[in-house]
Amino acid sequence: MFKKSLPTFILLFFIILVNLVILHRYVVGPDFVPPNDQNPKLPPYHAPYYGLSLVRPKEKKFTSHVLEDYLSSLKSKMKDKDLYVLLQNCLPNTLDTTVEWFNENENDPRTFLITGDIPAMWIRDSSNQIAPYMRFINEDKRLRDLVFGVIQVQASYLNYDPYANAFLRPWYAPKKEGEKRGSTTDHVVPAYNPDIVWESKYELDSIGHFFQLSNDYMEATGDIKRVVTSKDWLEAIPRIFQVLENQMQNTWGSTATSFPFQTSSQRHDPEPVRLDQGYRFQRWTDRPTETLGEYGIGGITKSCGLVRSAFRPSDDATTFPYLIPSNAQLSVQLIRLSEFIETFLKEIEIEFHAQQQQQQQQQQQQFILKNAKELGNKISKAIYEHGIVEHAVFGKVFAFEVDCYGSQLMMDDANIPSLLSLPVIGFISKNDSIYRNTREMILSEWNPWYFQGTFGKGIGGPHTGQEMVWPMSLLIQIQTSMDEFEIRELIDLLKRMAKKTGNLMCESFHVNQPEKYTRSWFSWANGLAGTTILQIIQDYPHLA
Repeated sequence: MFKKSLPTFILLFFIILVNLVILHRYVVGPDFVPPNDQNPKLPPYHAPYYGLSLVRPKEKKFTSHVLEDYLSSLKSKMKDKDLYVLLQNCLPNTLDTTVEWFNENENDPRTFLITGDIPAMWIRDSSNQIAPYMRFINEDKRLRDLVFGVIQVQASYLNYDPYANAFLRPWYAPKKEGEKRGSTTDHVVPAYNPDIVWESKYELDSIGHFFQLSNDYMEATGDIKRVVTSKDWLEAIPRIFQVLENQMQNTWGSTATSFPFQTSSQRHDPEPVRLDQGYRFQRWTDRPTETLGEYGIGGITKSCGLVRSAFRPSDDATTFPYLIPSNAQLSVQLIRLSEFIETFLKEIEIEFHAQQQQQQQQQQQQFILKNAKELGNKISKAIYEHGIVEHAVFGKVFAFEVDCYGSQLMMDDANIPSLLSLPVIGFISKNDSIYRNTREMILSEWNPWYFQGTFGKGIGGPHTGQEMVWPMSLLIQIQTSMDEFEIRELIDLLKRMAKKTGNLMCESFHVNQPEKYTRSWFSWANGLAGTTILQIIQDYPHLA
C-alpha cells in the first residue's frame, strides 16, 4: 500500500514546491537582490582593544546637556570601550570645537561654524557637521536654535552668492581681530567680495546640502513654518533656482535665466552678486583639478535634464560636469522640499484674511513648490536615462559623471554625495540591483581611486592622491553594508586608524603607513563617525 502511494506523494510534494517558488518570486519581487555576502556562521564577536584616549577639549564652544547625558547613558551599555571613546570624541566635536559665533536671539538665531582647521564655513561641511544633532533638538531648545541658525546663515550666504562654496564670518556678526580674507587671486565670474567669500567653487552639492539641512530640520521638529517663512531663506531660493536653471542649459549658446522675486533687507547687507553672466573659474595652479578649462567654463555639456557642477564635493574640478551623485542628492531634496511646502500651504488655507506680506510669502512658497517638484522629478528621470552604463564586468551600474554627449567617467570619490552613498542620501535602496552592482565595482580595482595596502583599504580621491584612503568612505561603507563580517573589519580598521591619527577621524590616511595622514581636525568626518557608531548601536548592538 505504501509503495503504491509513493509516486503520488512525490508528485504532490513537487507541485507544492513549484508553487512556493512562484509565490516567492511574486511576493519578494523581481528587483530584489538578496545579499549574497552574508555569512550565517560568523564566530562570536570579541572587539580588539587598542586603548583609544579621550581627547575632548576642556573649554568647549557649545554644550548640550541632552547630548552629554545621552553619551553618559551609553557607558554601561557599550562593551567595545574603544568604540565608546571614539563616539565621545567624535559625536560632539562640532559643538566642542567649531561654533565660532552663535547669536542666541530665538526670533533670529544665527550660527557660524568653521570646518575645522580652516577658518571658513563650507555650506556642505556645515550641513553635515550639524546634522548628527537632529535627534536631540526636540529635547534641547538651545541646540534647536543653534541648528536653525546654521540654516539662516547659509541662506544669507547663498542669497549673496549661490555659486560660492565657502564663506567667512557673516558681515552682520561682530567683528573679530585678525580675520583672514578669501581668495583674491582666483578669476571668477560672478565676482565676489573676498571679505565675505572664502572661495567660490561652484559645487552642486552645496545647494543640495542646504536643501537637505532645511528638510531634515523640518522633519525632525515638524516646524515647517519656521523655515519656509524665514526672510533670508525665501530670498535665497529664487536665486538658487536661477543658478540651477542656468546650469541645465547647453554649454554653447546658453543664456542666463532670471526669476521674478527680488531681495530686500532692513540690514545693511551687501549687494548680491550678479547671476546674468553664468559661471567661470580660473586659478593659477599646477594641479588641473584646482581650475577649470576652456577659459574657466569647465567641461562641455549637452542639455539633458541634469544640472552641471563645476566642482565635486572634494573641491576638485569635475571631468564631465553632470556629477551623478550630486544630481541624485538634489533630486531627492527638491522632492522632499516640495512635499513640506505643500503640507504647509494646505495648513494655512484656513486663514482667509491673510495680510499682504503673508500673501507675498504664499506666492513665493507656491513658486518654490512648483519648481522644486518639477525639477526634482526631471533630474531623477534624467539620471536613469543618462547616468546608467552597461559595464562589461558588473552589468548595469551608475556612472560617476557624464556629459550627455555620450561620455561617462567610471569611478567614485570618498566625499559625499558619492555613488557609494546613494542609499544614505535617500536616492535608492541598498537592495537595488543597480546599486549593488555599482557598489561592487567601486569597492574594487575597477575604481581607480580604490586603494588597498598592508594597513587598510578603501576609497580615496584626487584631492589627496595615490594610496590615501578617506575614513569618510569607510563610514559610508558601513552604513551601506549588508554583511556583518565587512562591518566588523571596517570598525576594526577605523579604530586602528584613530589610534594612529589622534583618536579622531582625519581627512585621509596612507594605506601602508597610517602615521602619514592629512587634516587631524576635520569636523565633518567626526560627525559622520558619530552618526555611524549610533547606527551600529541600533542595527548591530552586539558589535558595540
